[in-house]
Amino acid sequence: MKKEVKRILIVEDEKTLALTLYEVLFTASGDFEVVVCEKAEDAAEKMKDKDFDLLVTDLKLPGVMDGLELIRRVRKEKPQTAVILMTAYGTQEVRDEAQKLGIKAYFEKPFSLVDFVGKIKEILGVK
Repeated sequence: MKKEVKRILIVEDEKTLALTLYEVLFTASGDFEVVVCEKAEDAAEKMKDKDFDLLVTDLKLPGVMDGLELIRRVRKEKPQTAVILMTAYGTQEVRDEAQKLGIKAYFEKPFSLVDFVGKIKEILGVK
């Protein structure tokens, strides 16, 4: 029996981190399809065309929309999508707002890739 592939959308403008997260998730499990975007606007467009099981977004992003605004949009349009917020600019206010929006996890940069992948596997129910 074939396992269901979980789709993950990563929104991160720092190219080195984006590539690292892509590679780590791609190799962590054969059960992940990983797509990376640099801007929240690009992510919102991709989410119109395809359903994702998990959105991992940075807080500060280039363009008009930041990570919190993207999460607000996802909550309206794709409420079943799990969300992780990551940021190097964490404040209690940001964390509280993200929690109100129903995120599954919050990571302050720099963070442990092992913890990050473990949390994603837990959220998506992957061994």
